[in-house]
Amino acid sequence: MKPLREFDPEVIRRLIEEEGWHEPLPEVRLVQLTAGQRMLFWGLRAYVLVMAAVVVWAFVHGTGG
Repeated sequence: MKPLREFDPEVIRRLIEEEGWHEPLPEVRLVQLTAGQRMLFWGLRAYVLVMAAVVVWAFVHGTGG
């Protein structure tokens, strides 16, 4: 990969314009989740905690031989 300083500045400028990187990013706003989405995320959190507990339990019991 060539260092950036080895590229022609005109090529870089054209790339930036073609890709639209010179334009500001659109605004990002928070949205209100529905009750079902909130329940789903809480379920995913519980699943991650249970899986972490299983991994810890397996690691502790697996090292004893």
